[in-house]
Amino acid sequence: MLTIALTHHPHARKERFWDNALRVVSRGGLNPTEAALLARLPGLPSAERPLFLGGRTGALALAARLRGWGAGGVTLHTLDAHVAGVLRRNLAENPLPGGDSLTVSTALDLSACDADAVFWQMTDGDATAELNLFLLERLLCDAAPAKRRLHLAIETPNPTFVERFRKACDRVSLSREGPVTLLCGTLARPIPRDALPNHRAVFQASLPGHAPIDLVSWPGCFCHRRPDMGGLALTEVVAREVTLDPGDRIMDLGCGCGMDGILLATAFPEKDLRIDYQDSSAPARDSVAENLRLHPHRARFIFSADGEGDPAAYDLVLANPPYFGDWRIADFFVETAARLLRPGALLAFVAKRPDKPAELLAKHAFDLLNVFPRRGYAVLLAARKNR
Repeated sequence: MLTIALTHHPHARKERFWDNALRVVSRGGLNPTEAALLARLPGLPSAERPLFLGGRTGALALAARLRGWGAGGVTLHTLDAHVAGVLRRNLAENPLPGGDSLTVSTALDLSACDADAVFWQMTDGDATAELNLFLLERLLCDAAPAKRRLHLAIETPNPTFVERFRKACDRVSLSREGPVTLLCGTLARPIPRDALPNHRAVFQASLPGHAPIDLVSWPGCFCHRRPDMGGLALTEVVAREVTLDPGDRIMDLGCGCGMDGILLATAFPEKDLRIDYQDSSAPARDSVAENLRLHPHRARFIFSADGEGDPAAYDLVLANPPYFGDWRIADFFVETAARLLRPGALLAFVAKRPDKPAELLAKHAFDLLNVFPRRGYAVLLAARKNR
């Protein structure tokens, strides 16, 4: 029996496929989209250069390689830095003959991809509908190999997405298997590259007393097409309440398109601020890259989900985290700020309400200096304690 081990947890779930010829070991079982495509793999013609899109484990790509697929190379694709790390780890821990032909890509524009077959696991939490449409259009453009085959497993099909697929493909099939819809077809009427819809957005943002600036965002970037009101509240308070010294080092954590840091850099050019922008999203990475070309200053982008940066080296951290029920990511942002800030340096944190953030600040050895209401948000300024 062939085995793909995605975890070494003693109570892991062991799922069997292909008449018990393949076993996959994972913590909680494969996502239904991955399991649906994996079950169909033996009945499909092999691919010379397959692309696996949207997966979070790499099991599907590993299984294809075990069957001898991918003589021309296998690409695993994700737009998330954390998932990219998981995929690379699972590839390293499941060595295969010719395993060096498996690579992980985080490119936003897939129009140059030469895959002859595409396998796409599309779960509801992957991204916005516009991002999925953006990726599909580039997979269907005229730069693709002739008769590219596409196999998609979708939790909730979007009618516009399915219509775009049908217009470009022949031999289209749409079927339901349990909680998953399978959409398959062969590219027959590719979209000319110069006719691809333009999903790139340009919007304006400004600080009080300063001229508006143009900012770019790509689909999948947080607050695509518009300024985030929480981010504006955060940056307005910092510009008004924080004394910025020449050469200060700033970390814009979870930066999205980079709006907060860029507003500060353009409002205070005489300060020559050194700003690091960090996000785990490839659309954010590409948006920041464009915005730094529009508004150059001393800056770098860190594509990471691990809170990277130089320890105890920053004078200010800007934190505008996404919020979930358990505040896990917000807690990680505060913990990261405590590690990156020099003693006495400032964290500016924005939230809808201050109570829970204040608890997190105390937990990670910050002194809460003040809370400023702004635009319906609470902006907390806190100083890292000497430790």
